[in-house]
Amino acid sequence: MPSTTKAELEREFYNRVPNARKISPVYRAFFNMMYEAHLLAKQGKKLLNIYSSQDFSGNREEVYREKFFSECEYEAIDFWKDHFIYGDKQTEEPHTLPFMDNSLDLIVTTKVIMEHISEPQKVISEMFRVLKPGGHAFIAAPLVRRQHQKPHDYFRYTEFALEYLFKKAGFAEINMTPSNGSMVTLATYVYFFQRSHIPQRLQFIFDWIHYFIIEPVAFFLDRYDNGYGRDLTLYFLVKARKG
Repeated sequence: MPSTTKAELEREFYNRVPNARKISPVYRAFFNMMYEAHLLAKQGKKLLNIYSSQDFSGNREEVYREKFFSECEYEAIDFWKDHFIYGDKQTEEPHTLPFMDNSLDLIVTTKVIMEHISEPQKVISEMFRVLKPGGHAFIAAPLVRRQHQKPHDYFRYTEFALEYLFKKAGFAEINMTPSNGSMVTLATYVYFFQRSHIPQRLQFIFDWIHYFIIEPVAFFLDRYDNGYGRDLTLYFLVKARKG
């Protein structure tokens, strides 16, 4: 079977991931991270996808499984309330991955879980444990997000906190990329404000304004926001390698 091209993966990603827009720097950053993981996920490699079924974006896990990582040996595990759920069984010990030491080549998170982990150092150390030497972890962690999945929402992460946690776990190479600049973050919170304060009967008007005016302007300005504005990103995308 021939490898899926980048253009084909991009088409699947934007068609099937809810709310993904090609003009969005956030989703572009997510796609680029997962495409980099795709390039490593060849035949003979074993990949673990950690996701959260409580996240609204259900199709995201499916498109990665069916398209991005179809060539490798693929495993998926759900996460909820500090436990991993593998198959139909919940792990007995919280924050513990049910895999042998040095048994995986890649770990990815297709949905954001880091803010919902009450013991992030333990989970990152578990990722290190189960990865083979030279294995990679591709992780998304929020810096600026509203509270959600209450009360299981615990942390937000600076790039320095992430570097500290991954280095403490033993990772040798850690690279971080902000998903967007400050204008996109501001546009996101304009949407949250609208949803909280505008009467429901008027929501469709403001949804139209947000989708066709506010977001495109913010996405356009983002390309010029390469300085301090990136310190107010929504997410940091982490690529870490086990030495």
